[in-house]
Amino acid sequence: MGGLAAAWRLSEPGWQERFSRITVYQRGARLGGKGASSRGVHDRVEEHGLHVWLGYYDNAFAMMRQCYEELDRARTDPDCPIRSVDDAFFPSVRVGLFDDLHRLDPRAGSGWVPWLGDFTTNSLVPGDPASQSGSFTPLDIVRRSIRLLVDFFVSIDEHVAPAMSMSGSPTPPRRGGSLGAGVAHTAVALGIEALAAADALWEPPVMEPVDRLATRLRSTLLERAGTDPAARRMWHLISIVVAQVRGLVTDGVLADPSRIRELNTEDYRAWTLRHGADPDAADSTLIRGLYDLVFGFRDGDPEQPGFGAGLGVFLSAKTFFDYKGAVFWKMAAGMGDVVIAPLHQALRSRGVDFELFTRIDDLHLDDSGERIGSIDITRQVELVDGPASYDPLVDVGGLPCFSRELLLEQIVGDPPTGTDSEVYESHWWPDDGGRRETLRRGIDFDDVVFALPVGMAPHVTSELVARDARWRAMCEGVATVATEALQLWIRSPEPELGWTTPGSTMTGYQPPFDTWASMPQLIEREHWPDDDRPTTVAYFCSALHEPDDPRADVDDPSTPTRARDEVARHVRGLVGDRIGPLLPGLVDDGGATRWDLLCGAGDATGEARLDSQYWRANVDPSDRYVQSLPGTDHLRLRSNDSGFANMVLAGDWTDNGLNAGCIEAAVMSGLKAANAILGRDPKAGVLGIYLDDW
Repeated sequence: MGGLAAAWRLSEPGWQERFSRITVYQRGARLGGKGASSRGVHDRVEEHGLHVWLGYYDNAFAMMRQCYEELDRARTDPDCPIRSVDDAFFPSVRVGLFDDLHRLDPRAGSGWVPWLGDFTTNSLVPGDPASQSGSFTPLDIVRRSIRLLVDFFVSIDEHVAPAMSMSGSPTPPRRGGSLGAGVAHTAVALGIEALAAADALWEPPVMEPVDRLATRLRSTLLERAGTDPAARRMWHLISIVVAQVRGLVTDGVLADPSRIRELNTEDYRAWTLRHGADPDAADSTLIRGLYDLVFGFRDGDPEQPGFGAGLGVFLSAKTFFDYKGAVFWKMAAGMGDVVIAPLHQALRSRGVDFELFTRIDDLHLDDSGERIGSIDITRQVELVDGPASYDPLVDVGGLPCFSRELLLEQIVGDPPTGTDSEVYESHWWPDDGGRRETLRRGIDFDDVVFALPVGMAPHVTSELVARDARWRAMCEGVATVATEALQLWIRSPEPELGWTTPGSTMTGYQPPFDTWASMPQLIEREHWPDDDRPTTVAYFCSALHEPDDPRADVDDPSTPTRARDEVARHVRGLVGDRIGPLLPGLVDDGGATRWDLLCGAGDATGEARLDSQYWRANVDPSDRYVQSLPGTDHLRLRSNDSGFANMVLAGDWTDNGLNAGCIEAAVMSGLKAANAILGRDPKAGVLGIYLDDW
């Protein structure tokens, strides 16, 4: 996404007056990196993992709005089922966490129970410059944290299932419940909200009344916790919010907002504990869900959580307080269908070249050591009409999509390693069938946008690593983690499976596969036979634990097979033994999995039907997720500061102002990389307020 965003800005109208050509080089035939997707049997969507856009992704949404406007499918392709951003994305407000009952309260028994909540929608439009926040400072975070807390208080009702109602509005609506009315209105809504509205700079003494109120609430809530788990959850939220407010005050962030990045030397959970969070709260599903969201576990080990405290504060605040329209947005088809394919079409219309099936092997410095002088590549296949001629899109129900199978009519002879496009995307692709070339500065390129994932950087920049200590520190210190993903297609509708709220997104479950999302909207874009048609689509994902050093496995061609076998074991463990709390209707009264409900399995029976579903191990250096571990934030390089005169950087692994693994960070970095080449201010045309604005 970072490279595509850079190409998008570089190819603005009139670009031919600045450049002779803009070329995107891509290993394999699919664009989008971790966002690439294609279609499998019955045209089912097959993704790298779960992709959900957050409501603060202003720059990503802005790019897609412009992209769809340029395509103008309503005029140029009126039969296309997705013609605009409004067709491509829809709001998702039902979000939840899973609680381990025993951890919540040993007296409550054992098992996992969902904790669902609604985020209210608002009239703001993601990607619209007119919908930008007027202010987003640490003081705003403190004020909004308290208002969110109050909103949570008053949404609790002791007579109904535990739920919460949250709002991104600075003045959230009030929904009274019996517990909220009795406790929150009298002690909190009047007291803490008054403090939140104060205009004076917060000083440590202001915490005294907050602490008094928190102490009073703790006593009241924990007395009720034995009969009302919602009360314990409420206390956990209070404790974390108060600790976060205390931390921002006492660590001097309100007085000097730039100091928030100093907090990234410390783990978020440890930081909240240092600032007085209840240990039970710091170990609660609230915290676990935050770490799950960013795959924040060293080496994928659930026993080694790691997430910079400053980013923990910032990202949670962006998620809850800066969303436009809805807290989450889901896609109406695969990400390759509704994001990457439109970008490919629009960029080609602008005149951008795509040289697919081009593997980047190594970057070399010129004699000065200050510029990229040449780039070694491998042409994986020979194309009939030249290296920039391949069109990877096929029609699926009127929607342009990336093909899983190579389009042989565009390829000279037989592809050297089969027709599955994913084979050519792999770091372990055998190179005996490719043709090596060298691109030279001044002939083939002038400026380079390095948009490979940071996991790939050490493998293609050996000279840069040897030359520049900062580059070496970034390659060695910015951590990545492998991930695993599973998609299930199920015959029974969600209410029969135990869910009356289709479209939910949940996290905090026991690993592996700690995150689950309901994705029934995809069925409309797939083509299943009437006698084997699913009504439920369930996506799962999590970090993949790697007990061994992944750098030792990167040159071992057996690594992807071993990793996939490990994920297969996890898949069988989830669906065969642990699926009940997630989808109760997928197990019978005796607790056995109802394998017959899985679609697409043909005549297979029992557990063998699981083999027809889709899962993957994302262990390729290009597929690994970039982490925000404590003590690594300062190792990130900015888009305009690669250390080499003719190279800029694009990717969510850069120091881009958001500094977390997500689509928005990738897009922002690409825009800033393009700005550097165009001689513009790095933040020109970048929407929103981020860490580099403080």
